[in-house]
Amino acid sequence: MTLEAVPSPLPSATAAAVTELARSAAQSDGVHPLSERTLLHLDGEHPGDLHVLAYEGEPGTIEVTGLQSARNLIGYGALAPDGSAELVVAPTARRHGTGTALLRMLLDHGGNRIRVWAHGRLPGSDELANRLGLEVTRELYFLRRTRASLPDPVWPDGIAVRTFVPGRDDAAWLKVNGAAFADHPEQGSWTAADLAERLQQPWFDPNGFFLAVDSGTGALAGFHWTKVEDGIGEVYVVGVSPAHQGSGLGKALTLQGLHHLQEDRDLDTVVLYVDGTNTAARSLYNALGFTTAALDVQYAPSNAL
Repeated sequence: MTLEAVPSPLPSATAAAVTELARSAAQSDGVHPLSERTLLHLDGEHPGDLHVLAYEGEPGTIEVTGLQSARNLIGYGALAPDGSAELVVAPTARRHGTGTALLRMLLDHGGNRIRVWAHGRLPGSDELANRLGLEVTRELYFLRRTRASLPDPVWPDGIAVRTFVPGRDDAAWLKVNGAAFADHPEQGSWTAADLAERLQQPWFDPNGFFLAVDSGTGALAGFHWTKVEDGIGEVYVVGVSPAHQGSGLGKALTLQGLHHLQEDRDLDTVVLYVDGTNTAARSLYNALGFTTAALDVQYAPSNAL
């Protein structure tokens, strides 16, 4: 096995090989091994991102940047500038030390600030983490809902609803998103570049991006951004301005998006991710018929900074 740490960007052939590796692992495990952010950052200029690649064979037996490397790729790890990391190993290459080698290299580069995600908490995740001195510090629930009746949204007084207009609503959305998720390590740090990157994705549909607006001031009060990909609907992100939290706006926005996914898009399944500490949101989603389908966990060194 050969390991290589590569700064952003990856060669296009290597990025394609990582995407295929992730697809193969997802098909085998029933859970996506890499986050949306990691997949979006496989190519293009993303300063600070580090990619760790594991190839079958010994040094000198592969062409690192060519098609041969793509065929021999058996593992991949990603380290973001904020210390967030994740990794995937080809199903046929597991239990041979590939995951341990990838994680050791990620730890060498990330140090005590590293936070490693295990999507689905598959068998062996805890064993590997414990072996290298990592412990669970965060849980992220993956919830699923199948088609069922829904109540209509009840809007607080003075709230109007419309859809997102790219180019016009970007700055206002970023401001409310940052305020609503000020304590969230990923969502709250979105930049204009992060938003633009997602607005350019094939799945983006402004008709499924709902904004709640204060009728008196025109200010953005909250939003529900839905996503549809591979025939599955997703509550992509729901956020409410701190000034409107506790008014019932979050529930109304959630229902607005669910009605859109179930009725307008005629989808039988809707999924979402929710942080384990967000008990209010989890209670709301449970009341609306969502059940736990999988659990992602994040590990950190026991002596983390």
